[in-house]
Amino acid sequence: MLTLLLVRHAKSLHESYINKDSERHLAPRGYEDAGTSAIWCKKKGVIPNLMVSSSAIRAYTTALIFANNLGYPVNEIVLNVSIYNADVEKLMGVINEFEDRFKSIMMFGHNPGFTDLINTLCGPTTSDLPTSSVAIMKIPVFSWSKINPRSAKLEIVHTVER
Repeated sequence: MLTLLLVRHAKSLHESYINKDSERHLAPRGYEDAGTSAIWCKKKGVIPNLMVSSSAIRAYTTALIFANNLGYPVNEIVLNVSIYNADVEKLMGVINEFEDRFKSIMMFGHNPGFTDLINTLCGPTTSDLPTSSVAIMKIPVFSWSKINPRSAKLEIVHTVER
């Protein structure tokens, strides 16, 4: 049994001085919300074997907040440029390449790709994965390469209440 945890990056800034979308930082609310979701994971005992993040600053910063709260070594967070602005096909490719020694993987990324991925893996279950949300999926296979559409069960989606 594999566990895939999708975390949408926390709320980010939309300042005009930022030249590239991938360089957007978290807003003050984003830092707070990411911490809240990370603490929720810790209370639930949700500790991944591997953290993989989009290379976008807002996603990586969210991953750092989770790592610090969960006791995960920040130097072991894997940056994967393929997650940034990825569609379902690209995200499935990333997932299918994970090493089977990791049974629980937490990915940090973006919408609409993450919402579409949840709906592809679990059937139509959600219309939107809000910022700082954590979706936990259980997959009854033993190899990441065997994951395909409709192969997962959505256990829970944690969202920050505002």
